[in-house]
Parts: sequence; structure tokens; C-alpha cells
Amino acid sequence: MRNSRFIPFVVGICLSLMTVGTSFAASFKVGDRVFIPLYSENLLDDGYADGIIQRINADGTVNIKLSDVVNGEDKTMYGTCSPSGASEQIMTAPTARAKEVVNDVPTDKILPWTIGQFQYVERENLSTTLQRWLGSGMAITPNSLDIADRRARELDLPRLRVVVAMAKAQVESTGGNGFPVPASRALHGAAKMLDDVAALVQSHPNAVSDAAAILAKTAPPHSKDLLVEAIVHIAELTQKQLAQLAGDNPDPTKVDGYTPAQLIAIYTGYYRMMTANDTQPYENAKVAYFSDKVAQAILGGHWPEL
Repeated sequence: MRNSRFIPFVVGICLSLMTVGTSFAASFKVGDRVFIPLYSENLLDDGYADGIIQRINADGTVNIKLSDVVNGEDKTMYGTCSPSGASEQIMTAPTARAKEVVNDVPTDKILPWTIGQFQYVERENLSTTLQRWLGSGMAITPNSLDIADRRARELDLPRLRVVVAMAKAQVESTGGNGFPVPASRALHGAAKMLDDVAALVQSHPNAVSDAAAILAKTAPPHSKDLLVEAIVHIAELTQKQLAQLAGDNPDPTKVDGYTPAQLIAIYTGYYRMMTANDTQPYENAKVAYFSDKVAQAILGGHWPEL
């Protein structure tokens, strides 16, 4: 199997798991099958190692004979926080593979096999939902996102709960309940959705800045931070929908079902999101500047550019 990516395993088991094994430490014994989390920043590269405890050392650490190593490209499903140090040997080894023995592993970096396996699958399921939303969005319903939020809460992933809340706001705003709808319908709830998303990302200004760089094409097109990906996704959806509406209606003052004020509110919501709820500039300007510019364009019979 391909396991050259195993080295990062000691560089960061997720901070939420730093003490997860503590309650199990006293119960580990020689011969136990254990789960070693190899969690990644973006869930997609989550992995794990499977091993058998060979020895319990005097300092409380354990020696583990690896049975399997699965990471990154070895995964078969969609699949966050960075993996943390469990063993100097793994940090310095050029590779790590099944049948190798890893010495001096702290027990707060491992889990009983069944518990770790369940946790891993729950992360995979959460990742699948988010990746589908970031993709086509098909079959992603408010109910499926409620389940995703429960998983993120139980896995202690607060940043991903923000992503899930953003996804739910976007899905609910279209009224499509997991199915695509035309822009003329999808945008009816866009102004409130964008305002809600702006409030959610206000406490994550760096993610907003990183998303702005991607949209401006001054950064690589994808981030390992799912919060950044979510901001970009909503921005691009809004851009696409507004472009479709403009394509069908050359004059923004004569759009069936929309008043100029409603269209201005959508554009303003977009800029509110991209300024982290008007707490930092976007393209060197605040929301009021963009809102005034948008109003002038729309009332003058011209579609603004995002």
C-alpha cells in the first residue's frame, strides 16, 4: 500500500484529540488493537494507523506494531485539524508501514479500535456531506445538514460547525430542498442568507481574506481550510446566479419578481460577507462604498459587476 504520507502522523493529531485517549489509558493492555488518528486540516486527507500494543513501558507509553496505515490518497471515501506528535521514531523515519513497531507512543494519542473506527467514519460522513455541498449540492437538504452539525458538535469541530451553518443558510435560502432551482427563484432568499453568512464569518477575518484572494485569483484556487472553501463557494454561487438573472433581464429595474431595492440588498449582502460583516475592507473599501456604487448602477439601468 502507499504510505509515504504517514510521516506527518506525529506532526499533528487533531487538538481536539490531544487528551482523547486519557480516559482509556489505564485500560490498555498488551495485545489490544488500537486506532491511531491521522487527521488532516481538510477532512479529505484523514487517515489512520491500525496496530497492536506490543509492550506497555514504565513511563506509561506503549510500543505498537502497525498492522495497517491508511492516509490521504489511500482513502476510498470522502473524508479535519492537523495530526500531533506521538513518536520521535515516526517523525524521523523515511516511511512507516505495516509490521513496523513504533515505540514510546503516549496513550493520549491512541484510541481503542472500535471507538477510533467509529470516530473516523463519522468524520468521513461529515466530510461527504460538506464535499457534496461544495460540489453540485444535489441531495443536500436542511435535514442532512442538521445531521452534519450534530456530527461536527460531537466530534468537537467548532470551525466546521460554522461551515455547516453557512451551508444550511445557503440551502434553505434557495427553497430547492436539495434540488437545483433557477436563479430567479434561488435569489429570493439571497439577501438574508448573505447577511447571515456575514455574521457567521465575522469572527473569522483571516478566512474571509483568504477567500477574497482566491476570488481575485491572487492565491491558488483551493484551500485546505473548509471555511475558506465555503466562503468562496457561496460567493461564486451568488456571482453565477446574478449573472444568470442579468442575462435574462438586461434592465435591472425591470426584473420580474424583484424590485431594485431587493437587488441592491443582494449585492450589499455579498459585500457584507466579503468584508466579514463590515469589519474589514474588501478591495480597500467598506460596505457603504459598494452599496452606493451598486445602487447607482441598478437605478441607472445597469447591472453591477461583482
